[in-house]
Amino acid sequence: MDTHDPELKEKANTLYWESDESVNEIADALELSKGSLYALVEARPTDQPCPECGATLEFPNRTARDKGLVTCPECELEEELALVRAAALEDSGLLVGEEQEAAVPARVAVAAGLIGLALGILIGRGSRDG
Repeated sequence: MDTHDPELKEKANTLYWESDESVNEIADALELSKGSLYALVEARPTDQPCPECGATLEFPNRTARDKGLVTCPECELEEELALVRAAALEDSGLLVGEEQEAAVPARVAVAAGLIGLALGILIGRGSRDG
């Protein structure tokens, strides 16, 4: 297969980003090696600008997307998308309480929320078992 074919590149990206097929399955379906498939796959842009340089943040691969990890193609920032969004909201004043001095930093708020969610899941599982 011609890896310079724009249709092949589009199909590879569609299958990679929009299906649950494994990389091996996609490569086999397109009659490519895994290396050739990875060469065709492009990073998936997000709707979030980089807080450092303003470029559009990207998911470099599906694993990063599933974990919510983004990178900046310009300045190479690597961060959790949820934290970038929370920081942007905080910077815009949307996460600030009645007094700016009392505002909780976004990372602390997100971490506290995740801990609370984990505890809720554990408590829910415990109450079902008992």
